Amino acid sequence: MKLKALVAAVALAASGASMAETFNLGTLSTEQTKTFHNEFLWGQTFSDVFTFTLADNGRSYGGSLTWDLTNWGGIALTSLSLTGGSIVGSLFDSSPETFSFSNLLAGTYSLTVNGKATGLGAVGYIGTIRAEAVAAPVPEPETIAMMALGLGVMGFVARRRKQLGK
Repeated sequence: MKLKALVAAVALAASGASMAETFNLGTLSTEQTKTFHNEFLWGQTFSDVFTFTLADNGRSYGGSLTWDLTNWGGIALTSLSLTGGSIVGSLFDSSPETFSFSNLLAGTYSLTVNGKATGLGAVGYIGTIRAEAVAAPVPEPETIAMMALGLGVMGFVARRRKQLGK
């Protein structure tokens, strides 16, 4: 029985420590970028949660997450997820080299970064998140031309009916 306990202890020690930390990025305004990072020792798995707030009601936000690849060495990112605010469920990506989002409304969100430190010694990652206001849709010129043509035809028909009625 002691052998099983010893084997379990060795396996647990070999798997590395697991870290879970939460960081508050504060409020992101339109066209604002926030940088976040964390550092680990070899073999550690991590699940970091970065919370941020989009506070401008009446706006729809989009954005992207980018990584500083010069500090990527020794980090294996396994997934990213974005939850909270106007998201029902979560946005999940298991290939997190790039990550973007759109149509978020005001609210508090949580970005979870999962991975493992695979490099020797201390390694880390640096990421940036940018909130951008999503522009309201603008009609295409063809749509406006068709609307003007339709109004012109309606005016012609109304004038013709008025002339025939006399």
